[in-house]
Amino acid sequence: MIAAMLLQAAVAPAPMPPHDWAPLPVFPLPRGATTSDGATFVRGEVAAGRCAVPPVHPDGTRMVAPVALLVAPGGTVSRIVPRAIGCSTVEQYTVGYLLSLTRTLPAGAAPLAPGWYRVAVSYRW
Repeated sequence: MIAAMLLQAAVAPAPMPPHDWAPLPVFPLPRGATTSDGATFVRGEVAAGRCAVPPVHPDGTRMVAPVALLVAPGGTVSRIVPRAIGCSTVEQYTVGYLLSLTRTLPAGAAPLAPGWYRVAVSYRW
């Protein structure tokens, strides 16, 4: 029991993004970051009543999922934190989608500086 308590105390808490995401630089997503699968999933979650229906933006955006991404030394994404939008399934779907997009950087891309970045994924249908 004591060993478990010591081990738990030795584990550092996961870093969290700052409270205000506005000053964070925008994470550069690859150009091919558009998919209709995401909109289909999100539309299904809204239709099933698992998400609140936000008003439609004039550009056709139906839902926006903001996230913060922590870039580790070496340029790899080490953490993705969604902002609560009242739809946990879409928040987690967005994290998974961004995780798959950020596993490998585009060829020839300069590594990003370590630190927090932000991006907002927009869903339209």
